[in-house]
Amino acid sequence: MSADILTTRGREVMAEQLVGLTFLFALSRGDAAWDALWEDANPPSPPLSSTGVLDLVGYARATVQGFLIPDEAGLILSDTGTKYSVSETRTRWARVRLSVPAGTYPDETIREIGLFSSPTIDAGVPQGQTIIAPADVSDPGDLNRLVWTRPQFLSAGTSIARNFILRV
Repeated sequence: MSADILTTRGREVMAEQLVGLTFLFALSRGDAAWDALWEDANPPSPPLSSTGVLDLVGYARATVQGFLIPDEAGLILSDTGTKYSVSETRTRWARVRLSVPAGTYPDETIREIGLFSSPTIDAGVPQGQTIIAPADVSDPGDLNRLVWTRPQFLSAGTSIARNFILRV
């Protein structure tokens, strides 16, 4: 018999590898049939075997990648209510931020956001360009995280900002 753990340092190493990846977000219309289910005690959730999004609107590169530390006074809030602060040293909490400027996808409804790693983006797309047209992505990469969310209608003045916190 033996005891086995993944140490804190081992988790930090894994988070460091995650932070070093190239990430791409896929924004999706999802399925309008999900809308009515949000009032249920058990809202819809994606299957663990998911490999892509349902109805792609467009892509966005991650705007921030780094490390976080839980902090009750922190300004970064997770979907579960946990607060974090930015850490200058590696931790087991990796942060990948989605930022979509207002007016990017007017008159669209977003129900699904996929976080992909190691995408293949056309070489002609400038490195600093955040919003990527679907035609410029030959392979979105590996789906790491998939979020089904209450429908968010995007008007010409609506932006999207969301932190994805990957806890290792």
